[in-house]
Amino acid sequence: MKKLAILGKLETKFKAPFDNPDFDIWGFNYHKIMPPRYTLWFDLHSNNPNPIANITRKNFPFTKCVNLLGGNYFNNTVSYLIAYAILKGYKEIYLYGMRFFDDGERRKREFQNVRELIFFAKGKGITIKAPVDEIMLVEYPTYGL
Repeated sequence: MKKLAILGKLETKFKAPFDNPDFDIWGFNYHKIMPPRYTLWFDLHSNNPNPIANITRKNFPFTKCVNLLGGNYFNNTVSYLIAYAILKGYKEIYLYGMRFFDDGERRKREFQNVRELIFFAKGKGITIKAPVDEIMLVEYPTYGL
């Protein structure tokens, strides 16, 4: 099974393994500068999606993602993409070009939601890495130690 890189909008997205054919590359929404390669492009926000989007509100499996988690526990696109990657059978998911922690309360909630999906994936034996934006996977000190 191929590995997957999911690209956010930050410049660190350009650190993704575009030259490695073992990776599928997914992007979403609008980017000022497009990556050199992508396998799928998503626009789940708009009824007038980005013209390059392969996957839009009309053909994204929202119900399957909700059923995977046993409820609607999504508040952002990245969380949906992680769930979709699980449904597609990816065993390694890499996150590039994303940090949510410094953009206000909404971004903090989105960051927490992405972390919930990261933990859900890890619980299913899926490897999740953020090679450049390590904040996505920061571990807390062990309670009581």
